[in-house]
Amino acid sequence: MPYLGVMQAHANAQSGKQKRPLYLQRTMLVLLALGYGGGIPLEMAFNIMPTWASAAGWSVMSIGLLSLAKLPYAFKVLWAPLADHCSIPGLRWMGRRRAWLLMSQCLCMFMILVLAWNMDHRGSALAPTAMLVLLGILVFAGATQDIVGDAFRAEVLTPRELGAGASVFVTGARIASVVGGAGALIIASRLAASESLNDWSWGIAIGLLALSSAAGMAGTWFAKEPERPAGIVHGFSASVMQPFQIFAQGWGSKLAVLFAFTMLFRLPDNLGGAMNSPLLVQGLGYSTETIGWVRQGMGFSFSILGAMVGGWLVARWGIIRCLWVFGALQAASNVGFLVLAEAFHATVLVKATHAPPTAALAMVIMAENLCGGLVSCGFVAYMMSVCDRRATATQYALLTGFMAIGNSLSGWMGGWMVHHFDYSWFFLLSIVAAVPGMALIPVLARVHRALRATTATTATSA
Repeated sequence: MPYLGVMQAHANAQSGKQKRPLYLQRTMLVLLALGYGGGIPLEMAFNIMPTWASAAGWSVMSIGLLSLAKLPYAFKVLWAPLADHCSIPGLRWMGRRRAWLLMSQCLCMFMILVLAWNMDHRGSALAPTAMLVLLGILVFAGATQDIVGDAFRAEVLTPRELGAGASVFVTGARIASVVGGAGALIIASRLAASESLNDWSWGIAIGLLALSSAAGMAGTWFAKEPERPAGIVHGFSASVMQPFQIFAQGWGSKLAVLFAFTMLFRLPDNLGGAMNSPLLVQGLGYSTETIGWVRQGMGFSFSILGAMVGGWLVARWGIIRCLWVFGALQAASNVGFLVLAEAFHATVLVKATHAPPTAALAMVIMAENLCGGLVSCGFVAYMMSVCDRRATATQYALLTGFMAIGNSLSGWMGGWMVHHFDYSWFFLLSIVAAVPGMALIPVLARVHRALRATTATTATSA
């Protein structure tokens, strides 16, 4: 039975029961903790390690090699079937999802502690190649945690809860971004100013970050194992094929549209995000301190607000309607950067020496993060809704793999476009880039309705 139908049946079974407010339910608190735990490895790979390597005096070539450690996030679909169909020896009593979560979380914490130990003395302990290997193991564990966390989230939520669950999970990851991207770096900087603790500054800061990931383990411990649906095949070779067969049976030739949608829908956000920093620092002359306070401080709060409002709207309006609204707002949020570039004559040809008023930046960042929170919530909720519970981990990993490909290509393409068209034309084109993804929504809506009708017919005949 398709995922949506199973979840709808579960929702009907729960109707009439008294519940706490949506965002205070036990499942939502668990997802908040799991989102935080899953965000820590991401932050280590994308922000902390490059910053530490720069402070440690690594060459630019060596720092660039750190990006290779991120590859497991793009290819996690290759081992996702293991999480769907294999149990962890010694942890079967926890249930399959919770056991995989706990194992990957423990490995993540262990690898962060290993990295922390070797980050002492400004990177003199291990060569860059060895640190790259350690980081790669951490990212592999983090990608595995993502696979199982995404599957768990899709399986425990009813259709009404999908938006709220997505927003809570995203909120947890955003908190991890602030704690990791700001908190750990600030602690390391403050400790480095102490003569007695200078040699241990990074080790202590990252060690504390590793210990904070225990919040994700707590979420796993208090979580309830999702029920395993009927119709799951046995045997690893069959389990690899089943997720794709389920997709093909339900979507047919329209499966290519689904994959294209996951690559294209976030294109305006991915394009604009890739070139925001060059515009603000080089084109407009804002200091990194100003950007840090405004974008990571104020922007964080508005992204959380957007995610929470998005979850509420998905519950009230439904996913398809929200995709239309959030997709339009996603494109509109880039208008602020276009206005900044035009009003203050930003160009790649000349580096700005005087920054515009900070209030102008604050308004643009506020709109960007609010819309970003909305679209992230709606997009994640949609991807969860199309996954079948018999193969949630593999199917969700497949969709997010296509999303990661789109993100990577848009980052490369953004630099090329700015170089050839300059900032103003680039951000105008990033707004127009919303059209291809949104043009696919009517096709997705028709398949969505057909799947629901098939599910209803099956349930009636049963």
